[in-house]
Amino acid sequence: MYYFNLKTKFVDFTTGGDLTVFLNNQDAREQDLVDSDRLIMSWVGGQESVAVEINLTDSLVSAGEIGLSLEVKDQLQIQEGAFIKLSLLGIPESVKAIAKQLEGGELSYEEVYSVVADLVSRRLDDVTAAFYIASAYWEQNSSRQKMYYLTKAMVETGKHFDFGENVVDKHSTGGLCGNRITPIMVAIVTSQGVKMPKTSSRAVTSPSGTADTFEVLASVTFNAEEVKEIIKETNGCVIWGAGGIAPADNRIIDLARQLPAESFPKMITSIMSKKIAMGAKYLIIDIPVNPTAKVKTLGEAQEIEELFVYLGKRFGIKVQVVSYYSLGPVGRGIGPALEARDILRVMQRKQNRPLDLEKKSVYYSGELLELVGKVENGQGRKIAQEALDSGKAWQQMQRIIKAQKGNPDIDSEAIEIGSVTHDVRAIKEGRVRAINDDSLDWTTKALGAPVIKKAGTYLYKLTGEMVKKGDLLCRFYTTGQSRMDLTLETLKNHQIYEIE
Repeated sequence: MYYFNLKTKFVDFTTGGDLTVFLNNQDAREQDLVDSDRLIMSWVGGQESVAVEINLTDSLVSAGEIGLSLEVKDQLQIQEGAFIKLSLLGIPESVKAIAKQLEGGELSYEEVYSVVADLVSRRLDDVTAAFYIASAYWEQNSSRQKMYYLTKAMVETGKHFDFGENVVDKHSTGGLCGNRITPIMVAIVTSQGVKMPKTSSRAVTSPSGTADTFEVLASVTFNAEEVKEIIKETNGCVIWGAGGIAPADNRIIDLARQLPAESFPKMITSIMSKKIAMGAKYLIIDIPVNPTAKVKTLGEAQEIEELFVYLGKRFGIKVQVVSYYSLGPVGRGIGPALEARDILRVMQRKQNRPLDLEKKSVYYSGELLELVGKVENGQGRKIAQEALDSGKAWQQMQRIIKAQKGNPDIDSEAIEIGSVTHDVRAIKEGRVRAINDDSLDWTTKALGAPVIKKAGTYLYKLTGEMVKKGDLLCRFYTTGQSRMDLTLETLKNHQIYEIE
């Protein structure tokens, strides 16, 4: 295969997520390249290879240089001035497997692995990758074997950890605003000597994911060696990724983010691939059910439970699933900063802490301690509550925040929230029959969450509470009036409170 070399130069240019590089027109003519050709890049000290798309220019880079967009610089950690080896990318063999699947054929594990590996290396462009993702995850009656193959390939194309036998984890199917119990659970459970290396999601369809929220308190992005040190020091972490953990999942999430819904097979393989890669042996799955949440019926919850248990058995993980009908959000803050404030209010035992968030955190922590065999059955919740009340859990949280490069002495009331606010008040007297989770999603995202950390909604009234006309129901927070104006327009078609 023919290769040529160019010297790297950073270009102050963002392309919206694609891995794009810039070549001078003179180099393109010499190498017989045209705009939007795809190249394979490799370099000393980097990953084996990665595919990029080229844009041609006369001014951004000189002949002999290759311009790296900000995405390439950040994702691949290439040094400026390094020499890159390049070759023209042909049509990957994995495209044949994708065509076979689109025609209804069953793929072997080797074929699935080839597709997933090419997703990771970006040999598959976004359009071809999207065809595969749609056929793999949104197919009616997707087989369990296919899900097993996908999960296995997603794990094996990334890095794995082994922290021993008593490694636990928890994950929620999501779709319920707030519900930010994970950081509290990590602090409680790891304070009892159990390891909990928690990889968490960023928001896909919600105003904030656990990683978005915890990033208000500490960094959530670390490489594999740094994660090992954090676990060695504290027993636990709350991170987004670990430099190569199930990297295919990150690409799939980026491509699927445009859609307003997430298929159950995609959600389950995403969750399980990262749990397996982190070495979890015991896992609790939280499935909130609500007509306006991600899982809308108890029947859907049962189907999801069966798939989690099936994959758990295939990979040697003891899985416990808890599904329940939820009447509304858990906690009062919705959006990264407000959710982080709720977490600290619980940990720091503040008078204004959200008791529903505390109760659920204690329940799941107790179940996890019993599942791993750390405490006797029936004693888990008692031990978990004592860890909170004694301050032991908060001390552990401080150790984790410090290990993740945050301020361990931060107070809940010191968290900065948006200065532009708007109060939503009751227009009639009655009882809050429901809080529409979907409407709360739309309005809080209009405020700018999760990208704008300070944006969010604080709920002053919860489901079941009585209200009088004029009572404060919730308050919007953001950082600019244009965002607030957009939110108030959104609110006209997405009413949050149902009062009867």
